[in-house]
Amino acid sequence: MISTACLMLLLAFEILYLTSKQYKQASSLVFVKTIVAKPRQFRLAAAILFSIGSALIISGMGWVSGSVAVVVAVMATGSLVVVLQPFRYIGVIGLSALYAAVLLLEIFI
Repeated sequence: MISTACLMLLLAFEILYLTSKQYKQASSLVFVKTIVAKPRQFRLAAAILFSIGSALIISGMGWVSGSVAVVVAVMATGSLVVVLQPFRYIGVIGLSALYAAVLLLEIFI
């Protein structure tokens, strides 16, 4: 559950990064062009993803520790997006493989 919530926070931060005015579109990916073309709708979707991810973490850990975990997760995912996005290291396949590996570790450990 925590890995799914962190993935939601990562996707929300990625969407917010792509819809910011500072982002320079150099990608030819279709979904990136769609996100950049409709920033208002995707910012709302990012807010919903952020709210759901935060609620999952807080409901699983409690108010205080969940709130701290949300802050830590947002800082971690934010730094990942800001550092790795300009180099195009985060791809759909890599993100899916990383999520699957972390989810399997979470389930079996």
